[in-house]
Formats: sequence, C-alpha cells, structure tokens
Amino acid sequence: MDEKTKEALLIRNERIVKAVIEKSKRVCPDSVALIGIYGSFSSGDIHDKSDLDLFTVINDSKGYGISSCFILGDVAHDIYCTTWQQVEDMAKCSTPYISRLMDLKIVYYLDDRYLQRFMELREEASERLNSPLNERDLSNILTHFEQAQKSLADLVISEEYCVAKYESAELINSIEMIMYLINKSYVSLGSRHITEEIEKMRELPIGFLDHYRLLIEADTLSSIKKNATSLMRCTKEKIEEIKHRLKNKKRLDSQALIGTYEEIYSDWRNKMKLAAKTNNKYISFMTAASCQRFYDEMREEYEGASIDLMKHFDINDLQRSARVFDEAMEEYRSLYDENNIEVKEYKTIEEFEEDYLA
Repeated sequence: MDEKTKEALLIRNERIVKAVIEKSKRVCPDSVALIGIYGSFSSGDIHDKSDLDLFTVINDSKGYGISSCFILGDVAHDIYCTTWQQVEDMAKCSTPYISRLMDLKIVYYLDDRYLQRFMELREEASERLNSPLNERDLSNILTHFEQAQKSLADLVISEEYCVAKYESAELINSIEMIMYLINKSYVSLGSRHITEEIEKMRELPIGFLDHYRLLIEADTLSSIKKNATSLMRCTKEKIEEIKHRLKNKKRLDSQALIGTYEEIYSDWRNKMKLAAKTNNKYISFMTAASCQRFYDEMREEYEGASIDLMKHFDINDLQRSARVFDEAMEEYRSLYDENNIEVKEYKTIEEFEEDYLA
C-alpha cells in the first residue's frame, strides 16, 4: 500500500473516532468509559479496504446510543458497544477471541479509573495465558469439544452436501478454539490468519494439520464425513492426553474400595447371567456398558483402577461375555486383596444377621 492511501485511511479513522467521542459527550456523557482500536489497524495488517475496528466499553445502557453500522465509500464499519461484564468474561480466557482486550490501542478514556480497570483485566488475562494448562482450561476445552461433537453428529447423519459442509465449518471453528486454548494463545491477527497461527502452534494432536486441511478442502459428502471424523478422533486423543496429564488422581485405598465389589455383584453380575441364559443381547450389552462406566469412573478418580470389560465383550456369544464379565470382576476383586479388604459375603441369613447386628 502506498503512503498516500495509508495516510488517507488514518485520517478517516481519526475522524470516525473523533465523531464517536463527540457524540458520546453529547448524548451519554458519563456512559462511554473507554475507546480503543483493534484488528488490522492495531496489528498493522492493513490494506486499502481495511475497516476500522473500534472497541467501546460502556458503563450503562445509555452508551448504546453511539452504536452504528454504516458504509463509508465501499467499506463498512461497525460502532458497537461492550459492557464491563463482557470485558470481564474475556479476561477469563474461555475463548481465544480476546485480542480486543489484549492488543487494544486505547485512544480515549473518560477517567483514569476506567483505564486502570481495563488494564487490570488485561493483566488478569495475561496471567491466565502465561500459566500452565490447568483444570479450568480443561473445562473450557471440554465445553468447545461438546459443541464440536454436536456438529459432528449433525454432519454424519446428513445426506445433503450443503448441510454437511456447513456443519464442518462449525466443527472446524470449535476445534480451532480448542487448539488455541490448549496452546494458551488467542486469535491475534484476525480470522484471515487463523490457519497460519494454528500451523505454528507447538502442541497439536498427531496428524492434526493433515486432517484439518483436508476437511477445509473437502468437496464431497463422503470426504467431509471421513475427514471430520478423523479430525475429531485425533482431537479427542489429545484431550484425553491432557486429562491424564492434569488429573491428580487419588490414591486407591480401602476407603475408596469398600463396598464397590459387592456393588458390581449386586447391580450387574446376575443381569449378565440372565441375559446369557435367555440370549437377550440388549440386556447383556447395556449391562456390560453400564458396568464399564463404573470402571471408567473409578479409573478417572483413582490410581491403579483400570478395568477394560468392553474390550472382550462379544454380542454374538453372550455366554462368553458373561464369563468375561466375571473375569473382569475378579480382576477388580484383586484390588481388594491388595488393600487387605474382605468381601462381605454370607452363606446364610443367620451369618448376615450376626455380623450386621453386631
């Protein structure tokens, strides 16, 4: 871009900012706390059609009186307002779209206290970004992953290319946010440069960039579904790795174990036996899955509690599946032995009464 064009754009920006300040003083003198410039004119990535991105923080609803969306020449501009609550939400870094907070070039503030408040929120966000990945980050990551799962489900069941392509864009957006959060970074150069920023990230799932590019370029229904599934699979694996890294599992001891073997026996064992006897595939399958959920919850919370029942489940051989269930249950019982716990089992009701009522 030549200097003359650049100078004309900067003069235009200055006049827009001046008009906003003047109007705020006229229609809501105490409402506009702070105004800043973000986007291309903050990063320097400008071209002759660059619009002015203004970030206006307001103290109350009267501030919305300066809002406007207009076309000047052949470039559209937005003058919209942001509340302090929204700025505080940005400081929590739950999404990577916080460049307005982090990179804002402040051009006006009503009072020193508003500038101080804004800078404190920027510092809060900076501390979050510079801290190691933690449980709070994982919670935000999982929120976006749930949205990605929804997009994948809608994509997979669709028989229309246009619907699948749209859902793939939604999925990509969610996964991009996940990658920024994993890498403790934010979208600093605008949406035009997201792919470039992601390509430079240090912590990405294995095979991520290939699946990412292929899904963006997918031009058939089958290729969209294939690459969306692959992208989600490697993203999930990365999230599971982070979960394992962050999870401070409790030590497995007698307090955690007592009663759990008996619970497995009570809730699931006889259902598996009955399902095998009556050849009820539904009951066998759902019972095994329910018990596996229990094992998974124990594994998530405690060290050394890892039982994989479903690995050997066979829907076409329910007798074998019942045996597999018993083998997994006995593997779990060995944890009792390691922790010197005796299973509470009685041969007669009298034995139970004597022990229980003692």
